[in-house]
Amino acid sequence: MRKGKDASGLLVITKDSGKKVGKVEDLVLDRQGSRILGILVDEAGWFKEAKVVPWPSFRVIGLDAVIIDEEASAKKASEVPEMSEVLEAGNVLVGARVATTDGRELGKIEDFYFDPETGVVRGFELSGGKGRSFLPTPASFQAGKDVALVDPSAVETITDLKEALRDA
Repeated sequence: MRKGKDASGLLVITKDSGKKVGKVEDLVLDRQGSRILGILVDEAGWFKEAKVVPWPSFRVIGLDAVIIDEEASAKKASEVPEMSEVLEAGNVLVGARVATTDGRELGKIEDFYFDPETGVVRGFELSGGKGRSFLPTPASFQAGKDVALVDPSAVETITDLKEALRDA
């Protein structure tokens, strides 16, 4: 398992020519928080559109760099509708509160953990209450503007972060 924040700032390099395309600005997750859709390489600005690399173009998320197929793998966000939709919605997971659909607050998302080979999100690091805890990705996870909502049964899956990482 890899921590989402560890990917931030990594160089993005093409496999075909070894060209540097940019740096990882952020990992883009689906609204269910279950998988990585791709990476944000260049954020949108006044006169430019965000540039992204969709997950199928990845070869590896390494310790020091992300290797992608070729320079053409980096696309304008509008060319990748699934990622564009998430970026436009402005759903930011890190820093969001997590609450159950019956109104119980579970904590704030500090980071997430993922499988670097598949892009599957394994769970979330939460802060609040008794320190850091680990919430395995619940099937009912739904990211919102300010709060991510989960089914009340997710409460029973929360474990101590150190314990969860030790068992991973």
